[in-house]
Amino acid sequence: MANTTQISQEEKWLIAYFHELLMAGIVKNIEYQPEPFILSEAVDIEIYKQLKTKKKYRFKTILDEHIYTPDFKITWASKNLFHKDFKHQGIDKIPVFFSHDCVSYVECKGVWDFNNMTRMFVQRTQPWIYQIYDIYINLIKVPDIFKNTFVPASILPSFYYKMNTAKNNIGDKKYPWKYKYLDEYLNE
Repeated sequence: MANTTQISQEEKWLIAYFHELLMAGIVKNIEYQPEPFILSEAVDIEIYKQLKTKKKYRFKTILDEHIYTPDFKITWASKNLFHKDFKHQGIDKIPVFFSHDCVSYVECKGVWDFNNMTRMFVQRTQPWIYQIYDIYINLIKVPDIFKNTFVPASILPSFYYKMNTAKNNIGDKKYPWKYKYLDEYLNE
């Protein structure tokens, strides 16, 4: 069920990231805005209006249904260094993604926290989904994920300045960390 909201730059970059993993055979399927999770049902009450000879009944919604739609549902081709099962015990390092039976749900956020949406997700929605569905939603901050893994080749040109500015020249890197391709990351 695709949402009608406009896709963000961070989501476009994350799509490129997953697409590169798909082309490498690491990801089996990418689903953008999969079926939503219902967090609470709508609450309706029956009300009536007394007419001269009868009562006219109708329903009024006093609490709307509350749903959450993750940005991505990723199905992994097999076990690999990008994900670990959320219930797995004794992991040596935190993986990039947690999964449930080789499926990861992802919420994409930018580094700049617009209207405290990251805080609201971490404090309310993420635990709520886990409590109801026993599914962990991965919060991925873009472009931080690229710093810790790899930068998709298709978006790498946008990580360099295209014009001179007061502080930067054409071709200077926008981010201070080392840019790695997927094959470089896999061979580390």
